[in-house]
Amino acid sequence: MLTREENELLCRIGPQAPMGRMIRRYWVPALMSDELEADGDPKRVRLLGETFVAFRDSKGRVGMLDELCPHRGAALVLGRNEDCGLRCLYHGWKFDVTGRIVDTPAEPETSQLKTNVRARAYALREAGGIIWAYLGPPELEPPPLAFEFTKLPASHCVVVKARIACNWVQCLEGVIDSAHSNLLHADTFKPAAGMAVSDYKGSSLQVERPSNDARPRLDVEETPYGFRYAAIRKPMVDPDKNAYIRVTHFVAPFYGMFPGQKGWGTMQAFVPIDDHSTFLYFVRYTYDKPIDAAERQRQIAWSGFRVGIDIDKNFTMFRNRENNWLQDREMMKRGESFSGVSGVQVEDAMVQESMGPLYDRSQEHLGIGDLAIVRMRRMMLASVRRFSESGEAPLGLSQPVDYARLRAAELMLPLGASWQKALGDAGPAEKTPA
Repeated sequence: MLTREENELLCRIGPQAPMGRMIRRYWVPALMSDELEADGDPKRVRLLGETFVAFRDSKGRVGMLDELCPHRGAALVLGRNEDCGLRCLYHGWKFDVTGRIVDTPAEPETSQLKTNVRARAYALREAGGIIWAYLGPPELEPPPLAFEFTKLPASHCVVVKARIACNWVQCLEGVIDSAHSNLLHADTFKPAAGMAVSDYKGSSLQVERPSNDARPRLDVEETPYGFRYAAIRKPMVDPDKNAYIRVTHFVAPFYGMFPGQKGWGTMQAFVPIDDHSTFLYFVRYTYDKPIDAAERQRQIAWSGFRVGIDIDKNFTMFRNRENNWLQDREMMKRGESFSGVSGVQVEDAMVQESMGPLYDRSQEHLGIGDLAIVRMRRMMLASVRRFSESGEAPLGLSQPVDYARLRAAELMLPLGASWQKALGDAGPAEKTPA
């Protein structure tokens, strides 16, 4: 467990908090690309405890500025997005995507305000259906997080987003916790003998796995970007000869990559909105072929985050603490559902929110299955302390990382065989089985 002081250091992400200052040194997801359209409505963005305004100009370029106008502090989210700029309603000051003032209609033509004043603008890039932002010092901007899915055509990717009503660390700990999948997600993951890796059948939302072992042995290997770990289970067939292994990546500061089904990649990002709420970006992508319309809709439904059905237009879930996440106890009594809710992501969000807005980890009692979670906490705490005390680069930023080579994996190996040797250095795509 952590002390209360360590818990505060790990979880708090405001602009003055040590972890908040450190996370601002990374590129982070700010919006999905389809949230902004050219000359469309500006969008208020809450990110890392601060408020911004984002817009797409007439030429399709994206910009993100501090929300309040530098003139008199009116909210620019109320402004007019037109003719390659965002115009404040109050006095008509107009800003381009770089924060440069291009018009001050209430000022004399000789005014130097356009030269001397700028709105604070932030570095943005679009890739993989996501608009990424960098909020740190411009001179320290790191290379972009070029995950594999950011290099694939849009036809190969499905991206969904949802607001989770709790601290980001509670969410992150879920994706690097392999032990809970056999229990919380028992409605989805079904043991099936004779398989080498997991797969799912067309219209079914169930995934067949070659193991029913609920007590995985964890093996963690630290890497420049965080770590990868193997959850090693007994397979249903020949458990005295083989091991079923699932390899998950933790990528600092808040990314998780776990094995999808055959031919699919999966990534989750848990982006802090503030200390008590998080945006989940859930990315599913195919390596070698486009995703057809039916499969795309199936993946969105499977996530449990359909707009207008599961979440509102602001990505807030209709299931929440007040309605007990609409848990169906009758289905549980009839043996039709273990959790009483549908969907892996919804199940995760339910238990994470149930812990409260910011869980006090000094009250917990950890077990052997929490090894990866303990390692993540130690690495992030060590990194933020070094960053705060000596200015050392945050975890993952001290040396180049080829993020496009990272793939989670699952494989069947002879007992005692090295999963690291089977996968190669940090999971290069060309060596990853299945």
